[in-house]
Amino acid sequence: MAPTRLSLALDKGLLVLPDGPVGFWNAPEGFQPPVEDAYLSQAFAPVFDQFRRAGFRVTPTPEGQVAASVVFCHRAREATLDLLSRAMELTDPGGLIVLEGDKTDGVDSAIKALKSIADVETYAKAHGKLAWMVNLGRAPDAWRSDWRLIADGFQTWPGIFSADGVDGGSALLASCTSALMGRLADFGAGWGYLSHMALSQSPEITSATLIEADFHAAEAARRNVMDPRAEIIWGDVQAHVGEYDVILCNPPFHTSRKPDPEIGRAFLRRAATCLAPKGALWCVANRTLPYETTLAEHFRSVETITENAGFKVLHARIPTRTKQSRPAARSRVT
Repeated sequence: MAPTRLSLALDKGLLVLPDGPVGFWNAPEGFQPPVEDAYLSQAFAPVFDQFRRAGFRVTPTPEGQVAASVVFCHRAREATLDLLSRAMELTDPGGLIVLEGDKTDGVDSAIKALKSIADVETYAKAHGKLAWMVNLGRAPDAWRSDWRLIADGFQTWPGIFSADGVDGGSALLASCTSALMGRLADFGAGWGYLSHMALSQSPEITSATLIEADFHAAEAARRNVMDPRAEIIWGDVQAHVGEYDVILCNPPFHTSRKPDPEIGRAFLRRAATCLAPKGALWCVANRTLPYETTLAEHFRSVETITENAGFKVLHARIPTRTKQSRPAARSRVT
């Protein structure tokens, strides 16, 4: 694994981790703890699965009393401050709090917050920074996240997709799917808006399976989709197996700040493997994303149902995959 700011600081003797267990909160993909007694947290199901398969002690949110905590920045400032708050609660008084992050993930803003409450040392490298301080035992109350209530009584969590309200793409898709039937799946369900709307508008839906990789988004969906027909799964869409009559999808197209349309295309290909022979996919996407070609490769019929200045709704029917292309077993995190 390539050196990181943390490993370089340890190698240079700038930073020394204390004896005892160390927590690595929001540990990134491919991370190798520099200590044997390590607790890891990761809320993104595919990376959580990788850590668990590798034999690490990993939870979706920080857990365990530790001598030091290393917090890796979240892309959302509120989520980073929440991780720091939890780290201070879990770390022994007088222990070590370490923050690691890129500038694009807001590490400078988080360091500024740390400096407002304590003396902080920093090490800058590769367009980011490492910072560390002695644990004070408690962070400011304002750093701790909680469920937030948005319009129409929905609940969300800071840092998840569309945490402040319904995004325009999902709203457009929901306006087109008012008469669905049979077994429904929602791939990348977020905090549950699409499934909530589908279930409230379509009594002919017999079941709804919501698959969402972000732990907090999945927990929000449990609060927002109370229909007894619904099942919420925190897990990786790419590892999920099932057979459905209809799949709804507002696919992600980035895991970092850089867009990657291949992520969305992978969602569409997985949908084709999970649909019944006469099943249908309803997908919304930014107008600039070229998903039609991928859909045409995996479905007999593809049409644009509607579009506006920002989004388009695509309807694909009758998947063309072979039986051999279908996965053999169902996988989930929880």
